[in-house]
Amino acid sequence: MQMNVKIYSRLLTQAIGLLCLAFSTALYADVTEVTASVDKNPAMVDEGIVLTVTANDAVDNNLFDPSPLLKDFVTGRTSVSTQTKIVNFDMTRTTTWTTHLIPRQPGRYQIPSFEIQGQKSQPISLTVLPVSQATRNQSREIFITTETDLKQVHVQQQIHYRVKLHLARDLQRGSLAAPKLSGADIRQVGKDKEYSEIIDGQRYRIIERRFAIIPHSSGQFQIEGPLFEGEVIERNNQSFGFFNQTRTITRAGPDIEVEVLPVPANYPHHWLPSEYVELHEEWQSAGQAIRVGEPVTRTLTLTALGVTEEQLPELASDYPDSVKTYPDQANNSAVEKDETLVAQRVESIAIIPSRAGKLELPAVRVPWFNIVTKKTEYATVPAKTLEVLPALPGSNTLGSIPPATEPPASQAEEGSESDRNTSLPATKSSSWWSVSSYLLLVLWLLTLFAWWWQSHSRGSKAARTAATDSLPAEEEQLWNKLYKAVRSQDAQATLEYLPAWLGRILDNGGSLADCQQQLGDAELNEAINQLMASRFGRHQSGWQAGQLAQVLKRLRQASKQGKPRVGTQLLSLKLE
Repeated sequence: MQMNVKIYSRLLTQAIGLLCLAFSTALYADVTEVTASVDKNPAMVDEGIVLTVTANDAVDNNLFDPSPLLKDFVTGRTSVSTQTKIVNFDMTRTTTWTTHLIPRQPGRYQIPSFEIQGQKSQPISLTVLPVSQATRNQSREIFITTETDLKQVHVQQQIHYRVKLHLARDLQRGSLAAPKLSGADIRQVGKDKEYSEIIDGQRYRIIERRFAIIPHSSGQFQIEGPLFEGEVIERNNQSFGFFNQTRTITRAGPDIEVEVLPVPANYPHHWLPSEYVELHEEWQSAGQAIRVGEPVTRTLTLTALGVTEEQLPELASDYPDSVKTYPDQANNSAVEKDETLVAQRVESIAIIPSRAGKLELPAVRVPWFNIVTKKTEYATVPAKTLEVLPALPGSNTLGSIPPATEPPASQAEEGSESDRNTSLPATKSSSWWSVSSYLLLVLWLLTLFAWWWQSHSRGSKAARTAATDSLPAEEEQLWNKLYKAVRSQDAQATLEYLPAWLGRILDNGGSLADCQQQLGDAELNEAINQLMASRFGRHQSGWQAGQLAQVLKRLRQASKQGKPRVGTQLLSLKLE
């Protein structure tokens, strides 16, 4: 037992000594050597090269600067590791930086020396062989090919770019980046394709990916090939079961030179390069015919191939003064179809005719540059003539006042009179009608004189009091329905009762547009425009009814007091 205690004490003393030695070494050790090496020399032009830089001490991870390599190579991620070894109480510590280099062009390169805490590594002369020479006597296990459909395009014209990753080894994991082109819009189109091919007697698993590249500036450019980083499974005699070893690989696709032509000189239109552009329209309405005061929606759709949604122009459409228009917010989108970008712009506008007759709509034209014929063409919706019918009798939608349900008094009297006289002889009827007409005329004149005398005998105060009496019961009913709809912010019900109530206080049977024109009230027109926009726009927003409620109260008060309304007073004529 005592012997075991002595052994444990001796081991504890040794461990404490080693820790003290480690701390003292960390405090006083310094870098005395820096080495650099590559895993292959010579290397192929698109093959990843592993550069390893080692310092014989534990130092700051940020002391390694790979920026001098960017001149001749594409650099990947840099990993850092620190290792400590103790052999017979002799401890050594190393710091190792590992980074991946990919040469873009064949030739001879000089990897510069690297300085770590005053110590420098030796430079490395590297030979990079072209692919044809490197693969003359051996098949390549992993490589990338790239191609484009065009080498010369115009600004904002789509380039079809295809990249193929060839694999002759089992892949554990991997990632393929997109190609690079300064000042261009690059998007992947379609899904990856996977298939097999035999090339030079070697079977390859091929992963194909397509991109759409749209350059936004002119000049000579180089599309940098995509970078692939992954791990392949290393199968050897030492590997067994599920414990297969992996090896990190890096490959780069070849670069492609392209020429981007500028917009033709003095081009007068919006620049829209495409191989096909289409413009069409659709009409949506509640009924088959277009009527005064009833909204109808016109939708214009612009479709273009090989462009993005940002390139599509606004659609310039003009409308006559006989209609009111409420445009909706345009909707732009882009989808991929048959490995080509398809952009669309949809504009919807609600049109409300204000008078019956023919409605002339001019043609809508969108200029575009045909990249096939190299000429300017036009996508066109032809001019259209629509027949606008009068508002339906009894319609309260946006138009006329509903007709009276009872026949006029004169017609009722004539009908009853004719019924009473059907049994009398013709001569007596004619004589009796003549005498009765004179009697009625005399009575009507006497009544008119009595009314005139009575009205002039009253004072001005009594006249004003009579003028402030409430409007007829029918107006009162319409007002209650209208005001209830406004208070509840019910746009549809408001548009149903508004023209009927305005027509009642104006004593006419016109549509809503006619009432607005007769009143000429700017605040009323603004409030109705807000109401229309909230009702007929595709993205219907909340309607704030406070302004319309105030305007309607003011109009009703003015109508009760008999004051001249805005736009209804007569203007005196002046002779010059």
